[in-house]
Amino acid sequence: MAGIKKDHRTKDTKAPLTWAVATDKFMSGWGQAPGTSYVAYPIYDWNDEQELTRYMKNRQEFIRVRVNLNLPRVKDGDHLSIYDRPTASRD
Repeated sequence: MAGIKKDHRTKDTKAPLTWAVATDKFMSGWGQAPGTSYVAYPIYDWNDEQELTRYMKNRQEFIRVRVNLNLPRVKDGDHLSIYDRPTASRD
């Protein structure tokens, strides 16, 4: 069984500077991700990095929030979901 990588982005499709990545403790360990489930958001501007990591740290299901140059490697049983940047805090 290979790892699964799903890109759910609809608008943020250009290459980011870095990635905000977290382990999703709610989704890890069941379903199609019997291993680890990761979530990632693109960071396009250094000024937005703190806002985005703060948003992720406030989500109870996200643990080990970090900024990576690359997306995590998805191993057998792992799942990686890539999302558009959240916009609620900007409205």
